[in-house]
Amino acid sequence: MAGVAEPEKSSILTFEPEAHVYRLDGAPVPWSVTQLLEAAGVSPDYRKVNPHVLRHARLRGIHVDACCDLDDADDLDWSSVSPEAVGYVQAWQAFKADYGYEPVLAQPLLYHPAYGYAGTSDSIGVLDGTAAVVERKATAKMAASYALQTAAYAAPGIHIAPRGGGRLEPAPWGAEPVMRLGVHLQPGGRYELVPYDDPDDEAAWLGVVALARWRKLRG
Repeated sequence: MAGVAEPEKSSILTFEPEAHVYRLDGAPVPWSVTQLLEAAGVSPDYRKVNPHVLRHARLRGIHVDACCDLDDADDLDWSSVSPEAVGYVQAWQAFKADYGYEPVLAQPLLYHPAYGYAGTSDSIGVLDGTAAVVERKATAKMAASYALQTAAYAAPGIHIAPRGGGRLEPAPWGAEPVMRLGVHLQPGGRYELVPYDDPDDEAAWLGVVALARWRKLRG
């Protein structure tokens, strides 16, 4: 597709969290998954939520993610876990134990050369011998757009770089099926597993990409 950078074998994908900018070999990637969902008008609408409440929830989610990643690496020091986050981390532990989920990559960066978008998945691993893209959420409820988020990360042709940035490689699952899951972490140590198995999700995600671009071109 014209105007979209194709990753070379040596292409490096990086991410600047504060500015929320992905770069491919130093050049800004046109879109992130979050930006595409917002531009298409299908992401959760938080305009009526108190900004202080929103900021607190965002910071809590960042902390929970960091703790869960450390737990996956068998390097979690519980004394570093905020009391508010303990139940959410225990819920993640329960999910892994109940389903035998084996985390492989924490917060990997992803880039799709055909559609020019980048993103960051919470966790990529293996469940029942199948590659799985897992999004964990410590939100009040699970938004419908999370299904499209996982479809973006599991899209055929996606490339992956390690956490923090690095060399892009084709997704290890190749043409094999990818399991997409949402794990709704709850403060009491419980969780809800949300399988995203609708075959229309991939087409819907590509529709999001097309709609976002259409809206941008027309101001």
